[in-house]
Amino acid sequence: MLTFINTATISGLKTIKIQVEVDLTRGKPQLIIIGLPSKSIEESKERITTALINSNIRPKSQRTIVNLAPADIQKKGSGFDLAISVGILKAYEKILIETKDAMFFGELSLSGRVKKITGLLPLVIAAKEMKIKNVFIPFDNRNEVILISNINIYPVKHLNDLILKTEKELPTKIKKIKYEKIISSKRSLHFKIDFADIYGQKLAKRSLEIAAAGGHNVLLIGPPGAGKSMMAKALSSILPPLTEKEAIETTKIYSVAGLLKNEIIIDRPFRSPHHTITRAGMIGGGSQITPGEISLAHRGILFLDEFSEFPKSVLESLRQPMEDNVISISRATGSIEYPSDFTLIAASNPCPCGYKNSEVKECICNNHMLDQYKKRISGPIFDRIDLVVFVKAIEIKKISDHHLSLNEASENIRKRIIKTRDIQLTRYVDTDLITNSQLNSKQVRRYCKLSTKADQLLKKASNKLVISTRSYFKIIKVAQTIADLEYGNCNTNKTNFINESHVAEALQYRKISF
Repeated sequence: MLTFINTATISGLKTIKIQVEVDLTRGKPQLIIIGLPSKSIEESKERITTALINSNIRPKSQRTIVNLAPADIQKKGSGFDLAISVGILKAYEKILIETKDAMFFGELSLSGRVKKITGLLPLVIAAKEMKIKNVFIPFDNRNEVILISNINIYPVKHLNDLILKTEKELPTKIKKIKYEKIISSKRSLHFKIDFADIYGQKLAKRSLEIAAAGGHNVLLIGPPGAGKSMMAKALSSILPPLTEKEAIETTKIYSVAGLLKNEIIIDRPFRSPHHTITRAGMIGGGSQITPGEISLAHRGILFLDEFSEFPKSVLESLRQPMEDNVISISRATGSIEYPSDFTLIAASNPCPCGYKNSEVKECICNNHMLDQYKKRISGPIFDRIDLVVFVKAIEIKKISDHHLSLNEASENIRKRIIKTRDIQLTRYVDTDLITNSQLNSKQVRRYCKLSTKADQLLKKASNKLVISTRSYFKIIKVAQTIADLEYGNCNTNKTNFINESHVAEALQYRKISF
């Protein structure tokens, strides 16, 4: 008897439909799997056979051939176990439900229990796009797909949940929950570091507020102990929650990477890799071509502390994803693309000893050491950073005399940023854009309107500072975010026009260099 069961596999974030063909023929009783299966799929023969026995199903004394079509695509992972088992059970006439418009995903234990798999969310989304009616998933993956509507999703605990069951006897379908309800029930506004906990550093705080509002890259330069790392970590407390679309995008990446904790991600990621990270760890790769830190920071923050200490090859690998918001990884086995739309927050000392231009301690670095240190960050990388801020050390006397109650709390800043983000979402409603930082040069000319004086100031400063074309457009995008912050949080009827003061503030973040 020949049966057909639908399932799918993942290549990066792309999904490929796989049809499991099962045929029972005369011959030596054995289970044969063909169609370019990996080692993990080959081993599934023993798992499936034992799981059937422990589910009170006696394997028939026939030759069972399983073909995974199309046969020219390499199949990897243990997520095919449930589909293969259902195909065999259907051939045994032990499956009563209709499987033509259904997909099955899950790994089997020897007892017949259906175990959790990685990368389920993109599989279910793809099933919906393929007009599949029913999807059967592991019970432990259920919270991962609660936002997916218009498809019947059945969480399965054990193989016995499907054996000889009718449609009415199937496990209870997962009910879609509104994203707003998840946000209200799970998001916590209590963070380890609040902006109110940071002494002074008014300019640096302002730059981080602009970065959070418009998705701009920031470089903080300053001596040790000035608070660079603390401010970067406090940035999470002023970021708005992910939109539903962004939450699904981010959760897909973590699902594929196997880092998902059985729930949808609602807070923007904050990734802080150590400066000893490898190039593959940063951009992605390895034998399985898994997502790297830049993809795990998608729609969130990539914080690189001790920026100048990262290997130059690692920093240079950021150039293309910082520009295109996507990383393409090519290997002999194929090419995979992952999204990488992150906001870079970098922190660096101004020199090897850390005290160049310091008012507190004398720098002991010679000119050769300074030149070598400066070369660690190339011009193209520096050119891709929107805001550069020098962070001065705070005097102990000022700290002891300062009252934290005078500082603005993260909650108030966050409210301003949410209003500013809403302005941008409204402006770019007919596009895929979310923040000002994503604009290309053509879109800058379309959406960013400068006053006559602002345009004259920008042209004059461009000639004096000798900035690149990329920097020119970055200044306009930063100025647009500054304008959005101003107009979005005042009771006026002004439009989001970029005036002279907005450009002047954006320009001050381009003057500092090593």
